[in-house]
Amino acid sequence: MSETEPAKTEKQRLRAHFGFSHMPFSKYAWAAQMFDSVSQREMLQGLLLWTELRGVALVTGPSGVGKSITLRRFVLELDKARFRVIDFSSAASTATGFLRSLNRQLGLPMRAHAADLFDQAQRHLTGLEQEQGPHPLLIIDDAEGLSGTVLDLVRRMTCYDLDAEDRFSILLSGTDDLLGTLRRPELASLRSRIGYAHGLRAFAFEDTRNYIRHHLQRADCNPKLLSDEAVRRIFQASAGKPRNINQLALQALIQAAVQGRDTIDGDFVTAIIKDHPLYQASAGER
Repeated sequence: MSETEPAKTEKQRLRAHFGFSHMPFSKYAWAAQMFDSVSQREMLQGLLLWTELRGVALVTGPSGVGKSITLRRFVLELDKARFRVIDFSSAASTATGFLRSLNRQLGLPMRAHAADLFDQAQRHLTGLEQEQGPHPLLIIDDAEGLSGTVLDLVRRMTCYDLDAEDRFSILLSGTDDLLGTLRRPELASLRSRIGYAHGLRAFAFEDTRNYIRHHLQRADCNPKLLSDEAVRRIFQASAGKPRNINQLALQALIQAAVQGRDTIDGDFVTAIIKDHPLYQASAGER
């Protein structure tokens, strides 16, 4: 028996217990079928409008609030004839490390000096639209890990022909820690270049309820498998963050299947949260 077969069997047991057509609350949800909250819709529509202006945009929000899947949806809805997306994430803390990672992502050869790496990447990005047609859009995800020096490097890379035109665009995405770095005085020039910014918010209760029902309906299950009070308890413990909602909902489903329960109410969820190692502190606070 392979290592994956036991896990597959347990998943089948869980699906069979509730009659799921597939597992809900998966982190591998397709962007095209995502549930979008009010804030996510605002972010998506704002970014699509920003592409008409081009330049630099900023998306921030707490970890687990849904930035990545909303960005995947944004990329999915872009006109591929007009935009070429370059998805880039770098944990490098130095300017040279960042430039090496960027050049590698762009398929460019390594150079010995940082200045040569910078010039090579800038020439490549500024020349792509003229050479190949679609406007390059560089998405820098997990940007909260970038230092002020690297972020200023990003700003300098966008400078072209005395700012006569935007040869490529940049979308910075990161947690709220990114805002703290951007507020530094030495990054005033980068802040002034940001044409659109959106702080993605966690779900409100109504969004949370609709999100849980959305997942259950897509799994061909009774959308009220979790009672309104169960949803409220999940909302309170998760602070409305989709990733945490998924975590608690799956925990409740697993424990319900273990106990042979067909429905999940508020008291059951409260007990789940109280016993969950990652949520015991928040349960005690309430």
